[in-house]
Amino acid sequence: MENQVSFVNPRQDSVQTYAERHNILFLLARYPGYGGIENVTTTLANALCEKHNIIIVSNRQQDEQNLLKNLNKEIAFYPLPQKGIARSKQNINIFNDILIKHNVDVIINQDSYFPNHYLLEGITHPEKYRIIEVEHNSPDGFVTTYHVVQRNHASWDIYHKFKTWFYFQKSLRNEKRNRRFLYNICDKYVVLAKAYIPLCQKYGLLTDDDKFTVIGNPMVIKPTIVSLSEKEKQCIFVGRLDQQKGIKRLMRIWGKIEKEEKEWTLVLVGDGPQMPVVKNAIRDNHLTRVKVEGFRTNVADYYRTASIFCMCSSHEGFPLVLPEAMGYGVVPIAFNSFAALSDIITPQEDAIMVEPFDEETYTAELLSLMKNQELLSEMQENAIKHSRKFDLTTIVRQWESIINQ
Repeated sequence: MENQVSFVNPRQDSVQTYAERHNILFLLARYPGYGGIENVTTTLANALCEKHNIIIVSNRQQDEQNLLKNLNKEIAFYPLPQKGIARSKQNINIFNDILIKHNVDVIINQDSYFPNHYLLEGITHPEKYRIIEVEHNSPDGFVTTYHVVQRNHASWDIYHKFKTWFYFQKSLRNEKRNRRFLYNICDKYVVLAKAYIPLCQKYGLLTDDDKFTVIGNPMVIKPTIVSLSEKEKQCIFVGRLDQQKGIKRLMRIWGKIEKEEKEWTLVLVGDGPQMPVVKNAIRDNHLTRVKVEGFRTNVADYYRTASIFCMCSSHEGFPLVLPEAMGYGVVPIAFNSFAALSDIITPQEDAIMVEPFDEETYTAELLSLMKNQELLSEMQENAIKHSRKFDLTTIVRQWESIINQ
């Protein structure tokens, strides 16, 4: 081979030694990392390596020294040398080296939005591999973002409105072309919710749905036995403090809550660019029952005492925080702003769903739930029960099914 690669933690056994095993390669833009895709990959890879040989390849890495400790030592990890998004002949050659060395027969591409496509396109003998494409976000998420950005421009600001529209149209063409390429090259196209299939077809100009299959993400945090007696009068938000998560909405809503309800507290677990928005809202509105915890790794400790999960996102793919919170008996209230929501929750049984972005109704529903302890307790029990469909064992079983086809 033209290029040599330094192998990290390669397995010594091979498909010849374990005839029943598959050699599965996960391809990501960034790994390891603190994002949802990276966490899901670690969870799924660790589970699958009990039966299969697992390899992970990535373009970029984040906090590699600490995060790789979470990965099973039996899993081989390869950082590619060229970190940018430009097509790299060196990366293509090394990628093919890895495929050959490990006798890979299944490739799982975890990043449909990052331009790793050239690596798949550059496979020497693509017919030898079963390629599974995974879309980890809502296929129309970029459309929602476009509309949010446009609304933020002043009505008279024609220049920025046109500029945003121009780049949106360019992104739209790229989205459709990339999705169509990935659909054509793969054997299976995994989406996180059934409602995402027609959206993929729309934003990929796809006429058939033969390759689509639905597999939700497994819960990264495995709930322990929960005692509802531990619950306190706490609402919780867990996530990145940014525009997508609707932080401004949440703070406006909580400002109304504090005027009506004097016993409940809002706990914010996370950090991000809109932390100043939170602190300004606390100061300007004289909020006294908001606890800002910042980024934390012990999120389960917060779920254990929280009663209601507040989500105000503009859009999401498949937010794992919802089933994880439900597993701890935390009842979600969320805007119906992304198609996967109805796959995760059952409105009025284990959660509250509000039309986007009706803040008055959200506030009223939240206050009503706070004041009805009997209903809240019933929904908490349902949340724990219904969250089990995202248990790791259930999700791995679904993955085994498409890997073995």
